[in-house]
Amino acid sequence: MKIWTHHYTLEPGSDPARAARSPRHGALLRVEFDDETIGHADLHPWEEFGHAPLAENLGSLRTDQPTPLADLAVRHARIDAAARRAGLSLFDGIPEVRSHALFTNWAAAPRSAFEECVVDGYTAAKLKIGHDPERESAALNALAGLPLRWRLDANAQGRDERPARPLDPIRTSGPLVPAHFLAQLSAGILRNIEFLEDPTPYNSAAWSALSEREKIPLALDWELPSSPPPWPGARILVIKPASQDAFPLALAAAHAGMEIVVTHSMDHPLGQAVALWTAMRLRQRHGDLVRDGGLQTKGLYQADEFSAQIRTLGPHTAPPPGTGFGFDGLLGRLPWKTLP
Repeated sequence: MKIWTHHYTLEPGSDPARAARSPRHGALLRVEFDDETIGHADLHPWEEFGHAPLAENLGSLRTDQPTPLADLAVRHARIDAAARRAGLSLFDGIPEVRSHALFTNWAAAPRSAFEECVVDGYTAAKLKIGHDPERESAALNALAGLPLRWRLDANAQGRDERPARPLDPIRTSGPLVPAHFLAQLSAGILRNIEFLEDPTPYNSAAWSALSEREKIPLALDWELPSSPPPWPGARILVIKPASQDAFPLALAAAHAGMEIVVTHSMDHPLGQAVALWTAMRLRQRHGDLVRDGGLQTKGLYQADEFSAQIRTLGPHTAPPPGTGFGFDGLLGRLPWKTLP
């Protein structure tokens, strides 16, 4: 197996409500396999969430023990290589999966930005919470009356500042989205919360109690339990194909009756294409258990030639043209460097 790399930087977009908070770095891979087929993939670590640094991931490709992230990238490259050899697009003949609207600094966004989402056909918006609960609850209440479902993501970073009570099951597993945040939300907003993602590192007792108390479905993303599902208290599984073995994970979740949301990792458009394809293939296999995903990056990064090939119309995403995961001409023109 021969590997070439192309390092890239994704620069934040200009819309302050949607832009990434800082530049992101990663590397595209060009892999020639032993059967002489060539495929491509994206390697985009998030050190903030425990991934090894990019250099370590790339270095592991020279060994017999690649990191989990690098191993997944090579597996995506092999899928791409097989389709390119056959002259086929991986997206042909599989069902569409719509996307939610993504905001980064949503609490500063005007109501009109969300009204535009409604006009464009979105039915859900993804909002990160837990940085400033007082401000966020007020901002969310100001959006009452909009026909949008709210996907709230705490990244297990929210904190409950109330004094601990003896044997309080909601506080046994660490920081939690504050009870007063949910208590300050209007009835109309509470009714439209589609799910609350990662309110705390997963703990079955705490999650079950929280879900029962607040009557809100909970979604599990990072730090999955070591045991297979079902996971009490978690109704929805969020899968990121760039860092998780999506198909067996989704199968186990489906067998446990969980619903599935597939999202990209805010990575390169090639990585986004992998996430889009994964969502579509899982919808083909598991039907309506696969909900609308997080499959777009509108305004997140500055546009480039790659992002221009993923076209969106509201929540609909048109896959990039070409064979495999697409981008044929652009990938062919990159200045690849042999992995040292």
